[in-house]
Order: sequence, then C-alpha cells, then structure tokens
Amino acid sequence: MFQFFNTTKLEFPVAETTINELINLFIQRHSCTIEFIEIVLVDEIEIRRINSEYLKRDYITDIISFHYHEESESVDSLNRTCLEGTIYCCLPRIIEQSRELNVKLHTECLRILVHGLLHIFGFDDSTEQQKKIMTMEEDAIIQQIILE
Repeated sequence: MFQFFNTTKLEFPVAETTINELINLFIQRHSCTIEFIEIVLVDEIEIRRINSEYLKRDYITDIISFHYHEESESVDSLNRTCLEGTIYCCLPRIIEQSRELNVKLHTECLRILVHGLLHIFGFDDSTEQQKKIMTMEEDAIIQQIILE
C-alpha cells in the first residue's frame, strides 16, 4: 500500500503503523482505493531541487505531492477512485514549522501527510476558499486519528 523512505538523518515521529491507519482512514472517508503511495523524507536541499526542477519554484517548502494519473484522467479532478503518487516531505522544514505554529511535531507531521494525500486525491489550495476547505478536511482526519 505504501512505502516509506527517510533520506535524512532525522527521526520521523510518526510510526509506520500510524501512517497505515491514516491511509486506511483516508480510504474509508473518501471511498477510494490506494494503489501505491510513496512517502519520502528529504532535506532542504532536495526539496528545493524538486520544487525548482518540477514546479519551477525556487524555495524550500514543507511538502510536494505528485499524482501518477492515467492519460485520460484530469490532474485536477476531485474524487479519484484509485490513488497513486509520491509525497516528498521536508522534515527539517516541518520541524521548524511545528515550532513556529506551536504544535506538537507528531501532529504537524500527520497534517503534512494528510495534506499530501488530499493533493493526490485532487484537492487544491490555490485560493483562500480552497485552503479553508482543505484545512477543515485535514483537521477532521487528524482529530479522528488522534481519538482512535
């Protein structure tokens, strides 16, 4: 279902069993299946390189998601039935972000993973309204994981 790679020397605070629970919850909540999800933890240099090379943005970000879609499937379509993609997470940036936001690192890592899954599912956060919808969905999924 998913593969996890940590290319940094930092420890990821979310257990793989919790990631699996998160993915299963996402599947149930969105009535979809997951063909394959790859989660790759990278440093600032690598996330900036990926951001620059593939998205033409020259800055460090917390997460970049790529959906591997069929030629006939719209990249922007919501409600995909089968998800397949890669989520690149910049762990040093996520650590910094959790401090800035004064939230537990574990919670911020969960939020980033949900955010990546939502992007692969078809959610966008280009506008304030889209960001609001995405944040509400992130909050709902994270609350459900924390309560379990």
